[in-house]
This record gives sequence, C-alpha cells and structure tokens, in this order.
Amino acid sequence: MNILERVYLFFYNKKKQKILKTQKALPYPVISIGNLTVGGTGKTSFTVELSKILIKEGYFPVVLTRGYRGKIRKPHIVTVSDKPEDVGDEALMMAEEGLTVVKGIDRYEAGAYAIERLNLGKNTVFVLDDGFQHWSLKKDLNILLFDGYRGVGNSRLIPLGILRSPLSEISEADMIFITKKENEILSQTLKALSGKEIFFCPVNILGFFNKNKDELIPESQKLFAFAGIGSFESFLDLLKKEDFKILGYKKFIDHKKYTEKTIRRIIRLAEGCDFIVTTKKDFVKIKRFKDTPSNIYYIDFSFQIPKRAIILILEKIKNLT
Repeated sequence: MNILERVYLFFYNKKKQKILKTQKALPYPVISIGNLTVGGTGKTSFTVELSKILIKEGYFPVVLTRGYRGKIRKPHIVTVSDKPEDVGDEALMMAEEGLTVVKGIDRYEAGAYAIERLNLGKNTVFVLDDGFQHWSLKKDLNILLFDGYRGVGNSRLIPLGILRSPLSEISEADMIFITKKENEILSQTLKALSGKEIFFCPVNILGFFNKNKDELIPESQKLFAFAGIGSFESFLDLLKKEDFKILGYKKFIDHKKYTEKTIRRIIRLAEGCDFIVTTKKDFVKIKRFKDTPSNIYYIDFSFQIPKRAIILILEKIKNLT
C-alpha cells in the first residue's frame, strides 16, 4: 500500500471509530444505499426505484440525503420549488419523482426532523441515500452498489484509486448489487470477498423528454450529448443503444454547476445536430434557464431490481416492523 493510501486509511479509520462511538438510532427501519467507490454507481436512481417499490407495498419511505453541494446545511424538507444550488441536484431530482426527501448533513438529525415535522406512521421506512460511509446513524439494512463499468478500478484507495473505503469493508454489506452493466469477473470477485449473493440491476430506459414534457422518439436523428456525472461512459452506452447518430459530446465534472453561459456554449457545440440529450440529474439544473431550448432532452430511466432481492428486502423490513 502506497504511503498516500496509508495516510488516507489512517484518518479514515480514526474518523470512523470516533463517530461509531456516538452512533444513534431512529425508531423506524433504516435502509442504507451506498458504495465503496467515488460516484457513478447509480445510488440515487436505485434509491428512487426502491422507494417506489416500498410505496407500492404500502410503506412510506422517507429519503434522507446529504444533498451534495447544496448550500442548506440544517435539516430541510425538499420540495420541487427548491433550487438545486440550495438542496443539491440529486435531492431535487428525487423530490420531483414525488418522494418525501429530507436534506441534512447529519442524517440522524434529518430523520429526527422528519419525525418532528411529518405525520409518520408505523409503515415509515427511512432510506439513506449515499449512506455507507455515514456512520453516525445506525442502519438496519446495508445495501452496497458497484458500477458494472468501473468495478473497483485498480483496487487502490483515494488518491491513487477510486475506493472511498477499503475493499475489506464489503463484509459490512447485507446485500450487494452490480448496476448498469453485467460484469461476471466483478461478480465473482465480489462474491469471493463477501461470501454473499451478488445481484444485477439492468437499466430500463423510460424515454427522452424536454422541459415541456414532449417525448423524443429516436429515429436516426443527429445528436449531441453532454453530462456532468460520475460514469459518463454508461450514459453514452445508453444513447448508443437507441436509434441516434451521436455527432459529438461534452463531458463535465460530476455535479457540474451550470450557468446560462454554459448552455449557450453547449448549443454552439451542438451546431448541426437535431437534438441535445443529457441526464435527468443535469436537466434539473438547467431547465429553469431562459436560454434552455426545447430541443434539449433528458434521458429517463430506472433500475430493474431483481424480484428475489425485493423479496429479501421486504422480508427484512417486515421483521423489523
């Protein structure tokens, strides 16, 4: 292990042990969805899909999220009228999906705030978005996601690799999923490390929509793509599966803060193309700009969580309640 990794791991373990000593519990089941790596595994999309499944099963999921890069730090119930710069792009995106979302740096405080402000019943389930490294809140079900494209990278810790946590901590996961792309080598590696069943979550494309909710039907149109996400390759792959002619694309940093100037630049880059396509996470940040034309569409998709995995999750929640 490189000296930089040793330094990172030293402070990682020191912080973890300190926080675990003061760990608190909420009076409702807590399902954590997280990863070992830096971004790009689809945690938010998985959170949305699982929450919708819980609703269909008669539960009331309350999503607790950090609201990455959102200015509001104290507990806040996210609404569709909030600004992405205040609550974070992913928190706003989940609220627009009709979910009850509470933003807060400390997820225990966010949960306590939800209990205080919302009329919660016995069917309440807290869903912790990006919760694997959030140790201050006790979790009843720890779900770990891996990107089928990147896997664990070079298996090195930050800053030499993409691992936020050492691979040995895979043992702390109750369930493990590979998202977006089947990866048998990764599956076998994770199974050997954890001794657990590995589930695969493929992507189901729901359509392409603009700010007027018009749907774009892929018919060999010339396309320009852009996004600021952790796994740009998977986004391009989804577009390549459709009947588009991708003439160009622009990759931004994850959680890109867009301005109207950025949109005008994208429009210039897309000159000669019929349409521009981005992700839903990016679209929530640009749709309010006056310079956002109606030929910019976002791709809407969901994860297909295996039925066996759903049954196991529901059984766990039933036992807890």
